[in-house]
Amino acid sequence: MNSARSWLVWGVGAIAYMMAILHRSSLGVAGPAAAERFEVAATLLATLGAVQVGVYAAMQVPVGVLLDRFGPRVLIASGAAIMVGGQAMVALAEDLPLAIAGRVLLGIGDAATFISVIRLQSGWFRGPIVAQMSQWTATTGQVGQLMSAIPFVWLLNEIGWRLSFGTLAVAGAVILVLVLLVVFDAPRGGAPATGSIDVPEGWWPRLQAAFRQPGTRLGFWTHFSLLASTNVFLLLWGFPMLVDGLGYSQPDAARLMTVVVVTGMVVGPIVGIATARFPLRRSTLVLCIVGIVALTWAVVLVWPGHPPTWLVVVLVVVLGIAGPGSTVGFDFARTFNPLRVLGSANGVVNIGGFLASFAIMPAVGIILDVVHSVRTAAGEQVGLYDWDAFRIALSSQFVVLALGFAMVVRMRRITRSRLREEGIEVAPVWQAIARRMRRRGH
Repeated sequence: MNSARSWLVWGVGAIAYMMAILHRSSLGVAGPAAAERFEVAATLLATLGAVQVGVYAAMQVPVGVLLDRFGPRVLIASGAAIMVGGQAMVALAEDLPLAIAGRVLLGIGDAATFISVIRLQSGWFRGPIVAQMSQWTATTGQVGQLMSAIPFVWLLNEIGWRLSFGTLAVAGAVILVLVLLVVFDAPRGGAPATGSIDVPEGWWPRLQAAFRQPGTRLGFWTHFSLLASTNVFLLLWGFPMLVDGLGYSQPDAARLMTVVVVTGMVVGPIVGIATARFPLRRSTLVLCIVGIVALTWAVVLVWPGHPPTWLVVVLVVVLGIAGPGSTVGFDFARTFNPLRVLGSANGVVNIGGFLASFAIMPAVGIILDVVHSVRTAAGEQVGLYDWDAFRIALSSQFVVLALGFAMVVRMRRITRSRLREEGIEVAPVWQAIARRMRRRGH
C-alpha cells in the first residue's frame, strides 16, 4: 500500500480518465465545426452534445454495480475499448445519426472510467492521503480538457474532422493497452479481490443500502449543484458563447476555456487538503461555492451590453473552482459507505452532476432556437448565437443551482442528525471559529 507501484497503477488509471475527458470534451470545442458538418441548428447540436451526458448519467448505477462485482481493472479497460469504437464512429460520421451513435458509445465508456479510478485508489492507498486522491484524479483528468482546448482545436483546424477525431481513437487504443499491462485491482495480499467479497444480499439491496446513507445523497446533491455549470460551459455552450455571442476569436476563446481547466488543476489539490483537514466543514465549503457560482453568472448575464473581459475571466475562474467542489461529493460517499458498496455509492453520486448537465444542455439549445425564431419573426436581423439570446438561455441553469443548494442544505441537516446519534456534534461555523480564536489567545 502507498508504494511506488501504487502510484504507477493509479497514474495509469488517471491517464485513462484523462483520455476519457479528452474524448468527452472534444465535441465542445468542435461545436461550430459540428454544426457546419452536419448542418444542424442549436437544438440538434445540443442533442448531439447532451446524448453522451445523458447516457453517462443513465449508466452510473449499472456501472457502479458492475464495479462492485468485477473490479476497476475490468471496468477501466472495457470503458477504454468502447470509447475507441465510439470515437472512430464520430470520426467517420457524415450525418448526424452515426455521430449520435458514436457519442452514445463514448458516454457508455466514459461512465465506466472515473468511479472505477476512484475505487482503484481505495485498493492501493491507505490513510489520510485517500481523502486527497479523488481531487488529484480529477486534476489529472483535467489535462484532457486542456488538451481539447488547445492541441485538439489546432489539430481540427489543420487536418479536419475525420483525421483529428481519428487521432483521438488511436490515442485511446494506446491507453487501453497501457491499462491492460499495468492496472490491477489491488496488490497481492492487499485488499481482497472484488469478486471474492461475500455480499449475500445481492446487487439491488446493496445499491439500496448505499442510497439509504444520507452521506451518499449529500454527495449526489453536491455533484448535482456544482458540476452542471462547468460541464455545460466546457462540453458544449462555452465555445459558441465566447466566439459567436461575445465576439472573441477562436484562439482567445480556447485560452479562456483553458483558464477553467488550469484553475481546476490548481484548486483541486487545495480542496482535497481542506476536506481532509476539516471533514465536518465540507458541506459549508460546497454551499459557499454554489453561492459564488450563482452570483457570478447573475452578474455576467445582467451586465449591460457585453460583459468586460475581466468579468469573463472571473467567470471562467469560478467555473474552474466549481469542478473540484463537485468532487467533494465522492468524499462524502467514501466516508459514509463500506468499501464493498463504494462503487454503487460513487455511481449514485456521479449521476448528480451529469443529470443536471443533461437537463441544461438541451434546454439552452431549445431556448436559443425559440428566441431566434421570435426575434426573426419580429423583423430583427440577429444571429442564432446572439449574446442577448444567450442571456435568456443560460439563465435556465439557475433552476439547477437553486434546487441543488436547497437539497444540500436539507441533506446536510439529515446527515448531521445521523452523526449526532453517533455522538458527533457539528457546531455552527461561527462557534467553531470563536473556539479556535480563544484557543489561539491562550
